[in-house]
Order: sequence, then structure tokens, then C-alpha cells
Amino acid sequence: MLPPKYTRSVTVTAEDTDITITVRYGASKEEDEIVVVKEIGEGESHTFEEKSEDMGSWQNVRKILSIKGQIGEDGEVFEKLCETDCEGVHSNIHYTVHKWGVYSRSR
Repeated sequence: MLPPKYTRSVTVTAEDTDITITVRYGASKEEDEIVVVKEIGEGESHTFEEKSEDMGSWQNVRKILSIKGQIGEDGEVFEKLCETDCEGVHSNIHYTVHKWGVYSRSR
């Protein structure tokens, strides 16, 4: 069995433009997934904190599945699947978003 690959939280920095970021948290059932939308100003950062799911007698950490970005109301939407940047379980991954929509990653 392969080890899990996910991050518990994500920090996004808007390098050189204002941007709207959408983060999707996983759940045991797809219909229970959580979506959080945040507008981040140029030069600002925001951390999407760890969330958990109540499983009755225990708590399950929700994986952050993806982040989407959109510059302006008419800008192109771009998406990054977080699992591709994970080697095991991470407490946080930091992405920097540029006006051309490219993410760069640091841990």
C-alpha cells in the first residue's frame, strides 16, 4: 500500500496582482466536500487552515485537493492539484501566484 500524499493547509501569496483563490477540501463523501473562496490583494498572503471531518468517535483531517485561481472577473481560471506537489503528508504547502497564473511552490 502506498503512503498517503496530501497537505493539511495551503498558504497562497498574490505576487503581483489581486486574485480570487478557491480551495477544495476533500471528505469521506464527495457531496460533503468544502469549498472556500478568498480574494487576496497584490502582495498579500492567506493561509487556508486545516479542517477536519467528524467521523463519530474520531476526527478525519480533510485533504486539500486543489486550488483554483482567477485574476479579475473575466480572467482565465487555472487549477493546481495539490497531491502532485506532495511526498507524504505535509502540514503546509506555500504557493505564489503570478499575474500570468503560474504557481510556484515552496515548503
